[in-house]
Amino acid sequence: MLHPSLRGARACVFDAGGTLIHPDWPRLAGLVADLAGRTFGADEMRRAMSEVLKAAGSEVRKSGAPLTDERTRHWVFRRVYLALGMGEEACARAVGRLDAAHDERHLWCGLDAEAPRVVEGLKCEGLLTAVISNTEDGRLGDALQAAGIASSFGLLLDSQLVGCRKPDAAIFRLALERLGVEAGGAAFVGDSYESDALASRAVGMRAILLDPLDLHPESVCPRIRSLGELLGDARDSTAAS
Repeated sequence: MLHPSLRGARACVFDAGGTLIHPDWPRLAGLVADLAGRTFGADEMRRAMSEVLKAAGSEVRKSGAPLTDERTRHWVFRRVYLALGMGEEACARAVGRLDAAHDERHLWCGLDAEAPRVVEGLKCEGLLTAVISNTEDGRLGDALQAAGIASSFGLLLDSQLVGCRKPDAAIFRLALERLGVEAGGAAFVGDSYESDALASRAVGMRAILLDPLDLHPESVCPRIRSLGELLGDARDSTAAS
């Protein structure tokens, strides 16, 4: 049984990073172990990133303007390292290492364990599937290819390539136009409250917030703990509806 927000929908559009794919945490930890003086664990890095992105969303909402560093390479990882206690100088040195590693293999190449089953399940239910992602380098296709899921989607919109980015309504409307679907007939699933959930809801889409760590109890949009809930998998009793 589909999630209530998907019933009667014609399309399901996904965010990429933090939703379908995740950072290569072991590689990100190993790259800075000597600079940090220890090896970060995947769970602490994952939580740090979630909290960094929540704080970034709050910054955008309060200022009404994009983040000053949002278009700089690896800004998310730099903020994560800072949040984990690394100094500014160490983080600056880390960026060079990230560049080299990213050129070798996309750093966002960890496939969500539930993504393949869920996306194929939605397609079997007759839904169109697409991805909208803000990128720093126009490599959304590379990231999804590295994760092994690029071919599962009929439409990929990379902010660097189309000239607009979330939370701008234009990128959501472009996806709807290319899919041939009205806003009310499409769901959007993402992990950012501001850039994914609220932004897609503002254009009339059925917004669903992926909130595995329960960071957004204030959400006015339905929340899920995992992608599996889109196909009706049992929800955690503490997750919001």
